[in-house]
Amino acid sequence: VRCRKCDKNLVSGCLQAASDQYSEIIKTQTGATKTCKLTINEQDFLPESCLGGVALSCFGGKITIDNSMDLRLQLVMDQAKPAIRGLLFPTK
Repeated sequence: VRCRKCDKNLVSGCLQAASDQYSEIIKTQTGATKTCKLTINEQDFLPESCLGGVALSCFGGKITIDNSMDLRLQLVMDQAKPAIRGLLFPTK
């Protein structure tokens, strides 16, 4: 788990609950018993300029999930561009 250095204590306090919730959801939805071990990457924090959130990776970085606020806002902006364009430049 990657987070901002200043969020390290907050994120580390959530890791066990997140792992337990993952195991419970997998068990409920598939019947399989799966566990995961979540640790904070102490060598590669998100930049302090980041607004927050976390980035997850596993299998040596082969699978990554970026759930940082910066990326989430970028996705919203990209999805909202057509609506904004329509408001700014109405077709009549």
